[in-house]
Amino acid sequence: MKPIAIIQHVALDGPEYFLDYLNRSGIPSRIFRVYAGDALPPDVCDYAGVASFGGPMSVHDVAEHPWILPEIEFLRRAVAADVPVIGHCLGGQLLALALGAEVSKAEIPEIGWIDLQPAAAAVAAQWFGDRQALRVFQWHSDTFALPAGASLLASSVFCRNQAFLYAGKHLGMQFHCEVKAPMIRKWLQVGYQEIDGHDLPSVMSVDAIAASLDAGMPQSHAQADAIYRRWLQGAYG
Repeated sequence: MKPIAIIQHVALDGPEYFLDYLNRSGIPSRIFRVYAGDALPPDVCDYAGVASFGGPMSVHDVAEHPWILPEIEFLRRAVAADVPVIGHCLGGQLLALALGAEVSKAEIPEIGWIDLQPAAAAVAAQWFGDRQALRVFQWHSDTFALPAGASLLASSVFCRNQAFLYAGKHLGMQFHCEVKAPMIRKWLQVGYQEIDGHDLPSVMSVDAIAASLDAGMPQSHAQADAIYRRWLQGAYG
């Protein structure tokens, strides 16, 4: 069984629940910590799939982060080789850019729990499951345009492009279905000033986020289960 290649961009934003799901399913993986100098593998076909995760930087910060351009090229090669890609937040933006779409500042940031609306009911049900409500954790101020040929899967009232599907197996997401409560608490410790700088309906307060985690995580992880189960079908059949 080929492993899943996991791309991690910062220490405080990693595979988290995604890795839990792989381990629980007996699926091998290898983590490439590009922020620490790990080089991506020369042959993407050595892997059954590629999972890219989040980070506070912009996809355009190529001078500060020399791994950005090589990763975009790696994701482009993965798509060309029919190796499924899944991108979470920054990872979704990198996938969109690799597919030729624009990534830019969002009209309004989203921080906290946000409700999503499926855009294409039949396809979205395959990826999100038959759920009455999609409620996911967000922390982003950039957004991706929809790549040419991609299908929009979900939107929010604040940010239209929340998830897209390309060629039936490559999934870009703006949200964090991989995160677990202890990591969000760390984000609140280091990022509270970003939250305090906004008075917007799309940004929850630090206290509200902290108080919501115990109740919100089970639903978030059930949502992630549906997404990862469907994505891995493209990787392993």
